[in-house]
Amino acid sequence: MMKPVKSAATIAALKAERERDKAQALQDYEDERRARQVNMARLRTLRLAKERADAKEAAAPCRAKKKAAAQTGSAPRAPS
Repeated sequence: MMKPVKSAATIAALKAERERDKAQALQDYEDERRARQVNMARLRTLRLAKERADAKEAAAPCRAKKKAAAQTGSAPRAPS
């Protein structure tokens, strides 16, 4: 049995198609990677903003107690 002989033009066309597929796959990979990085940066920004807000909220009652204690001259009591 003999293998069919492919012409040089057919081989070149197949090779060019593989190169295009390779370039498209690489482009798709890079696009997905960039989109993932942008999303991670967005989520990181949201998380840090929430942590800052939570820290300010947690610090606010402490400051109010200290200010009240300073005005009355007594130390804040520990919760029982």
